[in-house]
Amino acid sequence: MGFYGKEPVNPAKTKATYLWTGLDTPGIFIIEVEGDAPNYSYGFTLVRDTHFVGGLKIDSMGWTGPLGPGTTPYSSRGSFPGQYVSKVVISGSNGDFLIPVEEIPHDAVDSFVKAKAEEELA
Repeated sequence: MGFYGKEPVNPAKTKATYLWTGLDTPGIFIIEVEGDAPNYSYGFTLVRDTHFVGGLKIDSMGWTGPLGPGTTPYSSRGSFPGQYVSKVVISGSNGDFLIPVEEIPHDAVDSFVKAKAEEELA
């Protein structure tokens, strides 16, 4: 039986991007997390910490169990609406990490989304 909880995060491979949608409207954060989870882990997801005050905090969650030797690399991606902040907190079983946010201006969002879609297909 697996247990649901935080998974380890590699802050060097974690990215936060903010897509501006226009004036006076909240944009969207795109969060991409990578890490090495204990064997046997599955069902990775990113969850907004709704009790965090002062910005955006995202928990990297997953199911682990039964425990086995070694680790398995994982990646997870999510999008979260909100007002722009220059740094977000990404939380894993190995700690909390402050990640800088890359801004994409509203007139470059279409190009950014198209490039990401092409990366997925490659």
